[in-house]
Amino acid sequence: VLPAGARPTGGWPVAIYGHGFTDSRHGSPYAVGAGMAAQGVATIAINVVGHGFGPLGTLTVNRNDGQPPVTLSAGGRGIDQNGNGTIDSTEGSAAGAPRILVGSSDALRQTTIDLMQLVRVIQSGVDVDGDGTPDLDGGRIYYFGQSFGGIYGTIFLGVERDVRVGVPNVPGGSIIEIVRLSPSFRGLLILAAIARELTNAPPPVFINENFPLRDLPPVLNNVAGAMALQNYIEQSEWASQPGNPVAYAPHLRKSPLPGNPAKSVILQFALGDQTVPNPTTTAIIRAGELQDRVTYFRNDLARAAFPTLPANPHTFLTGLTAVGAPFALAGQGQIAAFFASHGAVTLDPDTLLPPTFPHVFETPIVPPLPEVLNF
Repeated sequence: VLPAGARPTGGWPVAIYGHGFTDSRHGSPYAVGAGMAAQGVATIAINVVGHGFGPLGTLTVNRNDGQPPVTLSAGGRGIDQNGNGTIDSTEGSAAGAPRILVGSSDALRQTTIDLMQLVRVIQSGVDVDGDGTPDLDGGRIYYFGQSFGGIYGTIFLGVERDVRVGVPNVPGGSIIEIVRLSPSFRGLLILAAIARELTNAPPPVFINENFPLRDLPPVLNNVAGAMALQNYIEQSEWASQPGNPVAYAPHLRKSPLPGNPAKSVILQFALGDQTVPNPTTTAIIRAGELQDRVTYFRNDLARAAFPTLPANPHTFLTGLTAVGAPFALAGQGQIAAFFASHGAVTLDPDTLLPPTFPHVFETPIVPPLPEVLNF
């Protein structure tokens, strides 16, 4: 997605955008591209491993110049992992039997490697309009991503040397902790427990792992079967650690990898996220000592003024509905200004809201970090 107007000498600054779980490069990138273009920043996106459906999928582009439509590959990266003859929106993004324990770890690492290769492609020269001149500036490459895109984006920013400015939006880790705590994904943990004969509660609950959240008092080991569930969860976390963004967060600026510069980042997340719960995001923040670089969307304050906003604020950055668009564009505006300034300017998104709106963004977050679910 290129900005309008004359191309700058050397090409447009470009932001790589990482889409979320179940999404593809043909979805949410279009919800953020205009916000970046308004600040003179191009947007580019690829499909995550196991996303975009199958490799035979096509994309048909209708043209407004009277010429016939153009059909091209949609770049789907899914596989028929279970052999049922169809490929769903995430099939192939998590390990199958007998390696189920590693979860999405390999897909997250492979997607990180793919993004590193995308950086090399941009640096070699990308001619979008075919006029023989590169349209993207290989010296000004940025990154932002939402949800799953914030997760592998944290890994990417931790290891990629030439992308020095980035914004993970609503990331979290580890994946098994997201699955455990999120109402959206907890059913996956229940299915895993059923398959391993680890259920210890009657339906529809099925499992009680008797695990307290951080900073809460200890609990007594008086729930039959809870220890076996805890062991499974811990084993899954360790097996998937190579793809855990919490493990890479220190490399953003606290302890950069050899030869890598410290990165300039903003981490955006929202109170009461039901998809990537707050304690999984604060794990990244604490690991990277990023508290001063956090922008926190107070969905409780926003819903008090606008009750029709979703109770789950996970997609606040891309929620371009009539009621959600001002908040989405404010969050996007912060990112775009950050990139346009090469990481020098951190706007308070509240300054980008209509003057009658309440202040709902904490920039930086007001301590303490939220270690409870808030939903």
